[in-house]
Amino acid sequence: MSLKPIHLTEFTGKDGRATDEYRRISTRIAHGFHATPGEAEIQDYRARHDEKSGVVVRGFEDTADLPDWAGGSPKPVATILGFPMRINVGASVLGLWGITGVSVSSTHRRRGLLRQMMQSELEEAQRNGYPLAALTATEGGIYGRFGFGISTRLCTYDINLRSKPRILTEVMEATGAEGGTIVEAEPRDLVELARDLNERRLQIIPGQISRSDKIIDDRLGIVSLGEESMKPRLKREAFVYRGAKGVDGFAVIEHQGREHDVSRAKVVDVQAATTAAWVALWDHLLQLDLVDSLILDESPGQPLDALIANPRNVVLTEDEDLIWTRILDVQKVLEARRYPIDGDLVILVDDPMGLVTGAYALSVKNGVGTVTASEELPPVGERGSTSEDDADLVPEAPRVRFSVDRLASAVFRGCKVEARFGVIRGEGVVQATHLFSVDDEPFCDFDF
Repeated sequence: MSLKPIHLTEFTGKDGRATDEYRRISTRIAHGFHATPGEAEIQDYRARHDEKSGVVVRGFEDTADLPDWAGGSPKPVATILGFPMRINVGASVLGLWGITGVSVSSTHRRRGLLRQMMQSELEEAQRNGYPLAALTATEGGIYGRFGFGISTRLCTYDINLRSKPRILTEVMEATGAEGGTIVEAEPRDLVELARDLNERRLQIIPGQISRSDKIIDDRLGIVSLGEESMKPRLKREAFVYRGAKGVDGFAVIEHQGREHDVSRAKVVDVQAATTAAWVALWDHLLQLDLVDSLILDESPGQPLDALIANPRNVVLTEDEDLIWTRILDVQKVLEARRYPIDGDLVILVDDPMGLVTGAYALSVKNGVGTVTASEELPPVGERGSTSEDDADLVPEAPRVRFSVDRLASAVFRGCKVEARFGVIRGEGVVQATHLFSVDDEPFCDFDF
């Protein structure tokens, strides 16, 4: 086996089209997920947007002499893509290193390539000052060992419109939703509005991640990334909410046709920056003509069923993990979160990759956290996987031990279950449960 590292940041030629190297890498990634790389035009589109978004492709290629029918040489056999993003942690927005396109050819597995790529990717992100990394996982059992924990979930709901559900009158009045108007629009004309609303939502919704232009184009139906096609989604339509101070939201739906005498539509996107906009848009969607069922992706515990007369009109059909985050800077992450109570806690962080292993004192006053790391922390790379306590670090504070993946989950979703069943340990377990408790589920409205 003769492997050569891949490091690629330029994906297009002078003609603006994808390079041969980018196309080979796209093919490797597609094969890794049992898919196709799509037509040449969609590869060109992805290449331009990936280059603009600062994507870095790393991995390995096999330089052994291969015949043309095997793809020729060099042949990419392992890939990992990283790119800059931002995420709302609760009190503030932090830089985030997004990771996607992780694949290893079946001919090159069990050789440590995945671990090498992930270790290198996370170390590079940490050196570049990113306090968090994130990914969406095809398989749930892979990334915990690299320190990633579930931070947001995504649920699918089926809303029955045949019984004519409506938002309660008192909800419309209390939220001010009646003070605005709904305007029909073509989704492809909403690009600038979509960018603005994503930025506004990023500032107010814990767990929300910044969207790239590629994601925006896909949601508006300008391209069809899921089908790897530049063909626009012509069955989509949009509704825009205009409040007293301007546009505060829009919704995009796609009609899916009739099957078994049921006419269905998919709610592709709801971008609302105010409660009034969200309520008004849903009041409109619930009154759509010639639609019997609306399919919606939302956070667990979404409030819609509580805002209509018959909550059974909203049925949960699927619940799955979505965003997995990995802490690369404990201090910055814990200080970017809101806390419901004041108090002190020393957190012992165990990290299988040794990136943030150590003891950290969290002090919360007026809901704001301040973190002090142990002065005995060795340099990154020399910390090992198990944290040692520092008796001089706020000696009166209770101690609790987290694995780094569980701490990532606690930052966004709390740790009540982990505390109850002994996943986190120490005399500070009860204090940790109270400090990390959350009122609402964090939510990110797209994957990557």
